[in-house]
Amino acid sequence: MSYRPESIVIELLSDTTFGCGEGTPGVVDMEIEHDQYGIPMIRGKTLRGLLRDSWLTMQEHFPELHGAAVHVFGLPNDFEEVSILRVGDALVEEKARRWFISAVERDLHPIAPDAILDALTAIRYQTAEDRDTGAPACTTLRSVRVALRGLKLVAPLVWLRDPSKEELQCLALTILATRHGGLGRNRGRGHLKMTLDGNLEKTRKFLE
Repeated sequence: MSYRPESIVIELLSDTTFGCGEGTPGVVDMEIEHDQYGIPMIRGKTLRGLLRDSWLTMQEHFPELHGAAVHVFGLPNDFEEVSILRVGDALVEEKARRWFISAVERDLHPIAPDAILDALTAIRYQTAEDRDTGAPACTTLRSVRVALRGLKLVAPLVWLRDPSKEELQCLALTILATRHGGLGRNRGRGHLKMTLDGNLEKTRKFLE
């Protein structure tokens, strides 16, 4: 049985917004993904799409891994599931997550989920630029919530069979190449560090 990585660990090297597609009225125009306890997260589907996009930008340079990529990421717009990998939601590390959940659910002086969200995030404001004057364009001020730099999230991996050497190479390659994600990448946000099982050296060894 070959080694199967059990998780992808994502460390936020800058404030990051993985948006949920809507805002919170009276609070922010663009809200981030978070669970019912107010804890930031990244959907597994979003993470998988981010990795696939990284692969698509480099695939022409690694023709020997094309078959492996199909098994790792599947085929776009294909109803036949050929991928051997399932990527779960990326959540805050388990020890911290248990503490947050306990604080919300305790009977004596519980902490509101909104307070948890506020503690782990911040709100940033941005405007569009007027092309003629270079000044902020009118009525374009928007508020965006960001998960704070330093937050670490863990996404579980489920393999339907033992991965081959090439399949592990493909996954490790895309993980190491994925340096940015979410909204505001061109505004200094969304800088990521991703590793398999939280081990950078082990992730690099898959490329050998």
